[in-house]
Amino acid sequence: MKRYQMIKDEAIKMLDEKSHGFYKREAYAHMFQVETLCVLLARKRNLNQELASIIGLLHDIAIPLTMNSFDHANRSSMIAKELLMSSQQFNEEEINLIVHAISCHSNKSIIEDDYCELIKDADVLSHSLEGQLLKEEENKRLSHIEL
Repeated sequence: MKRYQMIKDEAIKMLDEKSHGFYKREAYAHMFQVETLCVLLARKRNLNQELASIIGLLHDIAIPLTMNSFDHANRSSMIAKELLMSSQQFNEEEINLIVHAISCHSNKSIIEDDYCELIKDADVLSHSLEGQLLKEEENKRLSHIEL
């Protein structure tokens, strides 16, 4: 988890420098809740918990940095890729896995690989716990999540 801590520290530094007010507060709350849910689901599904943590941590990083949610999954995946590559702690396969999961997390109606499903499920659980009004595909997904 040393690699995770390095990425977490960089993400927090970025948010502290470039994000403010409501976006920053909401980002921290959602980021850490989704990260925790990713670890919980990764344990249950026998997936790599460190990679799951990083996916959860970075999945929405673009929103508070740009104060814009448009195409945030793709923009967050690009930021994640830069962070992971600059850390020089991750191999190409790990980077691709993390980046892909982040990039596909907004399309909740399509079933994809294990890590895409992990972040989609964690994100929906978080939205539900936050009391957000869920879309039809999110409600459908929520009803199938096993904790």
